[in-house]
Amino acid sequence: MDDERPAARPRRGPHRDPEAHEAVLAAARELVAELGYKGVTMDRIASRAGVARMTVYRWWPNKAAVITEAVADRLAPGPAPDTGDVREDALLWLRNLVRTLTLLGDPSVVTGALTERGEAGRADLRDLLRAHAERAALLLRNGVARGGLPEGLPVDTIVDSWTGYVVYRTVFLGQEITEADLLGLVRLLPESGEAPPAASDVEAG
Repeated sequence: MDDERPAARPRRGPHRDPEAHEAVLAAARELVAELGYKGVTMDRIASRAGVARMTVYRWWPNKAAVITEAVADRLAPGPAPDTGDVREDALLWLRNLVRTLTLLGDPSVVTGALTERGEAGRADLRDLLRAHAERAALLLRNGVARGGLPEGLPVDTIVDSWTGYVVYRTVFLGQEITEADLLGLVRLLPESGEAPPAASDVEAG
């Protein structure tokens, strides 16, 4: 006689209830804003979200993974600024990079959440900075093509120096970068009739 029992369904990974999933991410964002990255725990996230602690652990291995996902959409760079004024574009890009690295008012949110995930997190941080840098390189090359900046401008070196400055000040020194600081960086860009700075001069500056 044929076996009429239904075939066993294949096992699937932990099912994430969409409402509970979003509640956990929202709780993580709120707690980071209130307590800073170091003050957030998995227990606090679960309590704020109104879910069981084990539910959170079933979906994420640690708080770094939760927070990384919670802020992921705020980390990705948008399109390269294109106002037609390369210096205004550069200023907009710099503001956005500072805003990204000081997300929710605390630079440890980005660096802590990504680097505490080990090599995968550090790779994500490198990819994040690279993605932002690509936008800056594009806007500077547009400036050269339109005649607002001189031919031969060491674009990659300038972008690296800007990125390094922002990361060093915000992440390693914990200092606030002011609008005047950003304007100072932009004013270092040469005018179209000037000779472009040598790469060594940019690095030294």
